[in-house]
Amino acid sequence: MFLHSAFAVEKSVCHKLCLAPEDSLTMKFSIILFLILCIVHCFDGNESFEDKKNKFVGDEEKDFNKKFALPKDVVVIGAGMAGLAAARRLTTDKTNFTVNIYEARRERFGGRVWTDKLANPRAKGPEVDLGAFSLTAAGKNNPLFELAADLGLKSVSLGELQLLIPWEKRVVIGTDLDTVFSETSKILELAMNESKASKIEMSVREAVDAVISNGKVQLSDSASSYLIQSSRPYLLDYSGKYPQSFQLGFAHKKVLLDGMGELTDRLLSGDLDEPPLHLGLNKAARQIKIDKKRNKVVVRFTDGSQVIADAVVVAVPLSIISSGDLQFEPFLPKAYYEAAKEMGITWENRVIVEFDHAFWPQEIGMFVRAVQAEEEMGHLQVWFNINQIVGVPALSGYLGGKAAEAFEKLSDEEAEKAVLSVLLEMFGESLLSQGGKVVRLQRSAWISDSWSKGAATYPKVGSSPSMWDIFAEPICPGVYFAGEHTSFVDHGTVHGAYVSGLRAASQIMGDLCEQKRLEQEERERKQREAEMAKKEKETSGTGTIERSVCRQRKEKISINIIGSPIPAAFHLLTKKQTPTQAKSHIDT
Repeated sequence: MFLHSAFAVEKSVCHKLCLAPEDSLTMKFSIILFLILCIVHCFDGNESFEDKKNKFVGDEEKDFNKKFALPKDVVVIGAGMAGLAAARRLTTDKTNFTVNIYEARRERFGGRVWTDKLANPRAKGPEVDLGAFSLTAAGKNNPLFELAADLGLKSVSLGELQLLIPWEKRVVIGTDLDTVFSETSKILELAMNESKASKIEMSVREAVDAVISNGKVQLSDSASSYLIQSSRPYLLDYSGKYPQSFQLGFAHKKVLLDGMGELTDRLLSGDLDEPPLHLGLNKAARQIKIDKKRNKVVVRFTDGSQVIADAVVVAVPLSIISSGDLQFEPFLPKAYYEAAKEMGITWENRVIVEFDHAFWPQEIGMFVRAVQAEEEMGHLQVWFNINQIVGVPALSGYLGGKAAEAFEKLSDEEAEKAVLSVLLEMFGESLLSQGGKVVRLQRSAWISDSWSKGAATYPKVGSSPSMWDIFAEPICPGVYFAGEHTSFVDHGTVHGAYVSGLRAASQIMGDLCEQKRLEQEERERKQREAEMAKKEKETSGTGTIERSVCRQRKEKISINIIGSPIPAAFHLLTKKQTPTQAKSHIDT
């Protein structure tokens, strides 16, 4: 069409100027070039007419969609604390979002929050946790206390701690324990300094052992080192690079009387005027595919079904991603897989043992057993008095590290025998016999659990806080992450999972991916402008093109094409000339 118009103009001009066909070759070329330049340069900036039209139509369409838009479909993968928090937050805006949760487990939801009902499995009663056990009360940044209060759930402190040193037949409590805690603080402070001064990154265990073995601290009581050796950071080999790794974690603990599972129950069922969330059990996701052409996300399940959503919240444990059980198409950016590989996953378990009668001191809330042998470390060293909390004659034992893995492999008979052996060592035969028979023994197996593959993330040697930050960012368009592994500050905590779910929901509600897209477009626009400015500067010495030709400004245009000068015959269209003058211009 443009060529046809160009030749029509050329024929008309040549006829009026009485030019011979062979003399109009340059004219033909110039007219075509003129029309091309008009199309390219007559519009403002770098924006074409088509772009302007699309922009106008796009704005009109956006206004229409904003007014009459259908709710966005959001799918949440994983019904643990993070997934439930995200779903509950999104459902506060029913107009703009519809939410469906899918959980891989067939018999329950809650993820690594698992409360077992001791009294009556079919009714509310005394409960005990086999997963997340307590709320951290240190500081003022735990929103679960406020949530629990809003839901009318009561929390209590764990109570006094008692350190038992079996081979010395010694119990450390009261003021003696205060002295021990004071010394542990000195040891941990020196160990932290030792780690900072080291050119090679050290673990907490390495730093503590170095301080004690080098005689850098004079201990008045060996109980201090025993207490440290029974703590999670020491047992699980935390990196000594971070100050929070040198906190024992025994203090500032509270538990919910109805168990941690009551929080997940209420998030799912809703409170007062809140509707229950839509939950599908026995729906294990195997693949998440991003369809960038349609701005949709496809979730495929192991049963062969699939759902299509506008956004997906991936609220599964990090180990499910790092193991490859959940695939992404396209693959996640390399940084995500590297982070998942370098973040540590703790090996932890709990065992609940119920007796006919409570035989242990009832004023004590937590018992810590000192050990000597390396293979004993992490093996049922810490026990909690469940009877003090819910009135059931039961104890909750903790296992960490290699001991947690080994305990999973025991048969039920072997597990009961191991538990009784430890309790016999701690309390003696006379007290243990007062308990009567073992009524019930329940234990977790988080390491071999297909849907957890471990307990929680921790900062192992070689990791960095930025690895947790990576998973706090979405993969656009439409894939968001939630879980304790998305926050370094709150990693390994229930409130960390809860806050991450709220954050993922806020990212979706604030259309973070759209913001990122617009920011990227702006960066690309500025880059194009910079490149064009640079190009114009480089070519300004060889030729000039006036973009205002279409505005009928009578200025001469000259340009070099393939090294040969072609004069601007466009001047003929805007200025009256004699045939002789015109010919002289063309033949120049």
